[in-house]
Amino acid sequence: MQVMEKELTGKYNFSIGKIRPLKNYYIMETDEGDRVLKRMKFSPKRLMFIHGAKEHLHENGFENIDRYICGKDGYPFAVVNGEIYTVTEGARGRECDFNKREDVIRASKTLAMLHKASKGYEAPSESLARDELGKMPVYLQKRLEELKRTKKMAQRERGKFDYQVLEYIDYFYGLGEDAVNKIYNSEYSGLVKKSRGEKSFCHNDYSHCNIICDEYKTSIINFDFCSYELKIYDITNLLRRKMRKCNWDTNEAKVIIEAYTSVEPISQEEFYIMKAMLQFPQKFWRVVNRYYNSRRTKRGKNFIFRFNESIGEIMYLEKFLKEFEL
Repeated sequence: MQVMEKELTGKYNFSIGKIRPLKNYYIMETDEGDRVLKRMKFSPKRLMFIHGAKEHLHENGFENIDRYICGKDGYPFAVVNGEIYTVTEGARGRECDFNKREDVIRASKTLAMLHKASKGYEAPSESLARDELGKMPVYLQKRLEELKRTKKMAQRERGKFDYQVLEYIDYFYGLGEDAVNKIYNSEYSGLVKKSRGEKSFCHNDYSHCNIICDEYKTSIINFDFCSYELKIYDITNLLRRKMRKCNWDTNEAKVIIEAYTSVEPISQEEFYIMKAMLQFPQKFWRVVNRYYNSRRTKRGKNFIFRFNESIGEIMYLEKFLKEFEL
């Protein structure tokens, strides 16, 4: 750590004291207060895209984000022993609690403000942009193909869990196939074209740990996966995470939609695609795909527990899809 402290001190305009590990990052004591030091797996060009996105949000009035602190050379990262690091001030507060309605409302409104402020983002010329626009149905179709492969693997292995998978996999495949067809037959391509023209982007990892709440404000951190994408991608992820905590209660979903649309509108076309995305068996696909692509020694009880969770949602999800309207 002493070598790192010395290297970083020469790269930034502040003095550095101790550096201590915490979760998947470091807390760095400086003469300007504590800073968050994080080792990044991205290329400098990719980091320039993320940095540009954050600065664009800040310039458009969305200031509650973990902006990168630039070094003496003006870049938002430092290279130490061949590794790339970023420094941020971090955000004060606690992680968002999706079990609290007030927190969910704050998270939804803040997401809408982010999307609104993201419009017009021109990626810096020296950056590597991440563009996911138009790729969603392709990704979902690929996951359906993976479900086909896992079915064949279950048929070969023929264990107790395999028979459980075979009992439900056709149902979930049909659910997913219908969802993909709905997206292909919707106004998806038109929304992609519109979003590309607006030059708006998504956070792409809008989870409770990346939403920080204090008494007065709600902040969003960790923009590592931000990309050009339809705003409904983020909204769908927020809905899905909340719905799994309340047995797909449509009233709770409406709270999220109402909070979001109080800031930024959602069209009927966007809602239709968002509902199709919620229909896709994301959790079932993830569980069985990981199970059959893991070593036998790592196939623990956690897989079975999460599999049973996805089965337990069937009745609630079916009811939700019938009742959930804009």
